[in-house]
Amino acid sequence: MSQMSLFEVPTEFKERLKELKEAGLDRTQAELLLQVELGFALMEHLELDDEPVTAPWAILSGMPLRHPRLQNLNEMERRAIANTRQIVPFSARFAWLGALRSYLRIPIDQRNYGDFTPQNWDTYIINAAKNLRHQVHQDLYEQCLIANLHIRLRKVKRVEAGTTYQFEAKTGEETVIVPVKFTQQQVQNAQIQPLPWFATRSRTSFSLRISDLELDAAWIDERESALARQFGWDETAKGHWVARFRKINFHKVQENGTLLPQEEQILELDGFINIAGMVASGKTTVSQLFSVNLLRHHCDRRITLVVSDVQSAIKLANQINWWFCNDPENDDPVAVPILGRSKRDAHLQSFSASKDYQEHRQRGQPHWGERWLGTACPLQGQLKERDFIQLLDGKALKPGIEPCHSLKEMPKSDRSKRHKNLGSSYLCPFFDKCPSKQVYRDMSNARVWITTPGAMGMAGLPRHLELRPIKIGELVNEQSDFVVFDEIETIKKWFDDTYAEEVVLTDGGNSGVFDDIGVKTEQFSKTNRVMPPSTQRWTGAERDAQKAITATLTLLDKQVGHQVLQNWIKRGYFTPNSLLFKFARRLAGLEEFEHPDTSDALSRANARLIQPIVRYFDALLNEDDPFHFI
Repeated sequence: MSQMSLFEVPTEFKERLKELKEAGLDRTQAELLLQVELGFALMEHLELDDEPVTAPWAILSGMPLRHPRLQNLNEMERRAIANTRQIVPFSARFAWLGALRSYLRIPIDQRNYGDFTPQNWDTYIINAAKNLRHQVHQDLYEQCLIANLHIRLRKVKRVEAGTTYQFEAKTGEETVIVPVKFTQQQVQNAQIQPLPWFATRSRTSFSLRISDLELDAAWIDERESALARQFGWDETAKGHWVARFRKINFHKVQENGTLLPQEEQILELDGFINIAGMVASGKTTVSQLFSVNLLRHHCDRRITLVVSDVQSAIKLANQINWWFCNDPENDDPVAVPILGRSKRDAHLQSFSASKDYQEHRQRGQPHWGERWLGTACPLQGQLKERDFIQLLDGKALKPGIEPCHSLKEMPKSDRSKRHKNLGSSYLCPFFDKCPSKQVYRDMSNARVWITTPGAMGMAGLPRHLELRPIKIGELVNEQSDFVVFDEIETIKKWFDDTYAEEVVLTDGGNSGVFDDIGVKTEQFSKTNRVMPPSTQRWTGAERDAQKAITATLTLLDKQVGHQVLQNWIKRGYFTPNSLLFKFARRLAGLEEFEHPDTSDALSRANARLIQPIVRYFDALLNEDDPFHFI
């Protein structure tokens, strides 16, 4: 399949694609045929075939729809939806409509659905279905809806001895192509960790008496007293954990809203639990003491602490490891920070300048952060001295851009020329022993993971260890018994920005969509004056949109705009439906909203009055071609 998804399509689906190609359809048509009809089959499976042929995209999009048939789905129906979303890549309205148009160009005798056209998109799926269907397809769709899909694995290749590879390296603003070659011994020593690199975990409920955490607090105080004597800590460096614990006033809220007495408090963890409290009320103290309790008494459990920023993660990992370990060089850590790699250079700079690291240096105490932020790259040691001096200007590779899994085979012809983005990527054979990858070797045995919402949502895992295309957050969900979100309001903002990203249309700079797209459109037009009709419509729509933006912002300007319009916009957000509905009422001579005292008879009369106007707006909003009215 061409689209990127987390799971593979069933083998039967792939085999049927081959059969359709042999029967005369090209691969694009064959995929489209099966994908569109699987979308229809899903609707029939959910007993939603009395919906229009345009409806499947709404189910595929994952939007929360308050439809009676979607409120009480059983396990198999939920699986059918999930499977179809992985196989059918048309989760947007216009993508689905475009797929339908292409589907109608497939010969009618090949299709199971056919009695609809772009002129009657409101045809019900049940009416579009043909009486005589291809049974092989019907059987295939049923299998796809109930199948256990296998997770998709990323493809990897190992380097070969004597072959010259190349990678991109940044030296300031410039990017250079650097060649590298490996010996037979180096290739033989290279290892790829077999999957799974973590054991399968089974979660169970957990309960803890809050008063037991005082013993853990006392244990930490003893450990910090020993560290203070060893490294000459100031009194302010100690946590005074028993005193902090005794300030906590923890009460469980019962279902009837009453509070249990503090001496009877038991923390029961089974599903989602919210611990609310004022600032500095001890929520973070409870989470850290809970982590220590697990490390001391529950060796089979793993906890993940999600903090707001990278430096907090490194600092907390260092703190926990000093409680349980003595030597950052040789001891296996009990806690590791799991961070993204793309900003590793920024992480390193912030760490070096942090107060926590500077205080450790002043008192001669090693910091565990140095273990995970090493910059040594063995691959760089393979470079010829000439290339190192001429291409890299004698500088080390920038942290975070090491070509761990992006080596490319250099073209065999004309090796003097450097080329970018050639063919498959190869794995660096030094990964297993690379000092800068120490955190991944520590992860599997560490029972406290500390990460950030940014890393959970955006960072992935090296292909040397994990071939599944999953993010850190998915690994945390799979491998952690407990996940604690600290400073939840900050973390929620991170997740909102990641999964519900705000798209800026224009902001007067270069970050808005229309601030940049106009320049690119004109540059394209300079060398492509004769365009296909669809491209001409698109470029015309883009220019008209620029005019509309300019006119709108002019009307809202404080100097040359209109105060009435500005005040109206300030009232709040609006959708096309609500905006056009208000406009229709205004055109009919009515107020935007009915007065609360309006009688039912008058409301019905007003509805009949605006109905002819609303029909025009409905036609605009429901038009399948967004450029038709432009």
